[in-house]
Amino acid sequence: MMAATKRALALIARGSEEMELVITVDVLRRCNVDVTVALVQGTEAGTGKEELIACCSRGVNIKADTTLQAYVEQHAATDDGLPDAIILPGGLEGAKAMELAPAVGQLLQRQQKAGKLVAAICAAPTVLVAHGKLFAGRRVTSYPSFREKMTEAGYVWEEPAAGSPLGRVVRDDNLITSLGPATTFDFGLAIGAALAGQDVADKVAAGLLYK
Repeated sequence: MMAATKRALALIARGSEEMELVITVDVLRRCNVDVTVALVQGTEAGTGKEELIACCSRGVNIKADTTLQAYVEQHAATDDGLPDAIILPGGLEGAKAMELAPAVGQLLQRQQKAGKLVAAICAAPTVLVAHGKLFAGRRVTSYPSFREKMTEAGYVWEEPAAGSPLGRVVRDDNLITSLGPATTFDFGLAIGAALAGQDVADKVAAGLLYK
């Protein structure tokens, strides 16, 4: 019997880093992961379909699949419905919006308690700090300018080695973090390996001419 498809939730807000979102979602869908992109409420104004559009850090408009509120109500109202992974792209403005959104913190706290995967890249590891220092004590990386903030909050910041089997990614159990835009393929493939298996991730990497 074929294993059930894994589910991932990728959050987006005004000012999110578009490369980090789109590349990660693309890679995971190639790994046969069911990815939903959800807009964090309060970050965009508008009516109708416009409510799902976020203007990202380089002025690229990206349309989400749903809002975070609607996703939680429809799919994650109980812990049994939590996704297998929650993904936080960076982008300074986007990360700040997620830091200020109580719904993001509540969902991440439930995800951590359930032992499910959380993945954050670039500025996004600071979102974990803002919502109660989630995963404090774990090994992490981030955009280098956030190293001091992460260290002061009790995380063990690392510079991932370029030649690491994981790529420029730090994985500590159910927490995956990475440095920034240029390491997004590493980030997406590491999440893909965690959810779909290393063989699947390797085949996707080969198809992308990753190496």
